[in-house]
Amino acid sequence: MMTDAATTAAPLHVEVLSLPEAMPGTVFSAIDVLQLAALVLKLRNRHAGPALTWSVWLPHGSAAMLTPAALAQLSSEPPLLAPVPERTLLVVPAVYAANALELPALAQKYPDVLARISSHVQRGGALAVCATGLIFAAETGLLQQARLDAHWAFKSFFMRIVPQADFSASEAISVNGRLYSCVVPPSQSEMLIRVLHDCFDEEVAQSCARLLLFQPERQQMHSQQLTQQWLSRTADSPVYRAKQWLEMHVEQPYDLPQLAAVASASERTLLRHFQSVLGMTPLEFLHELRIQRAKVMLEISINSLQTIAHACGYANASTFSKLFRRSMGMSPGEYRKLHTLRTKRSHWRMEE
Repeated sequence: MMTDAATTAAPLHVEVLSLPEAMPGTVFSAIDVLQLAALVLKLRNRHAGPALTWSVWLPHGSAAMLTPAALAQLSSEPPLLAPVPERTLLVVPAVYAANALELPALAQKYPDVLARISSHVQRGGALAVCATGLIFAAETGLLQQARLDAHWAFKSFFMRIVPQADFSASEAISVNGRLYSCVVPPSQSEMLIRVLHDCFDEEVAQSCARLLLFQPERQQMHSQQLTQQWLSRTADSPVYRAKQWLEMHVEQPYDLPQLAAVASASERTLLRHFQSVLGMTPLEFLHELRIQRAKVMLEISINSLQTIAHACGYANASTFSKLFRRSMGMSPGEYRKLHTLRTKRSHWRMEE
């Protein structure tokens, strides 16, 4: 179920554990995800209080990986109210270890961390552990009956110390109730986005996924568009002249005779060359341009569907919606709800 990220997302407080043995990238990448999520919330409602807060937790007595000033800079504003246990998340980074036998000794160096993790989970808090950080969950008995995976270099070790766990999962990210884990550090951002999806706000998580994760379909779509822009780039090419005209007149009605005249070719010749070079008709190419413009307007503007339809060359919103759904597999309204990165209309106002 989706929520209004600007107004109804229940507050979530996150603590990111920092240890001298931690892989620094897994500490910083966790903060990157949180900062991006907070930015998305701010874009949607710049007047809202901080619904997502976080801090870097340095256990008492441990050597500091970061200076106090750096810790403060990496943390958000404090929560307005003391967070309830069910609305807290503890992130355990990956740790360096030369071999598997070093892991238990490393975890046992920090009894306060183990006690804090155990208490945190018992009180209903969520836990996200990255790669070798899994040792902290194992040492606190949190892997009993869990189904997950571990890095191949440490998998047999974890299977031996936690025989009750099922390590047959083949996914890079596993979810066992309120316990989230990822096999390798590069999967940590995706794991935290999954936590935001489950525990905070689905729309915010989707926005973070689009900006942080590799998405083959979107990459391919933009690559195709860029490729089309540079094909047959010669001034005397009928296809190039027709493309240039269509790109500059997206909002105008499709007129094949006029387009052929601009391209200095007969209609039949233009259609044949267009199909040969681009693999589509001029009208199909124009529809692609219009859909691309519509997507951008839906993502960043507050215009109505009727206004967007006119700006994209469609006489009415009904025709526009039908063609958009055919191309994208969803309505313009659904696309806007999933992909918007701007403040909602209800939060816009004229400044005095």
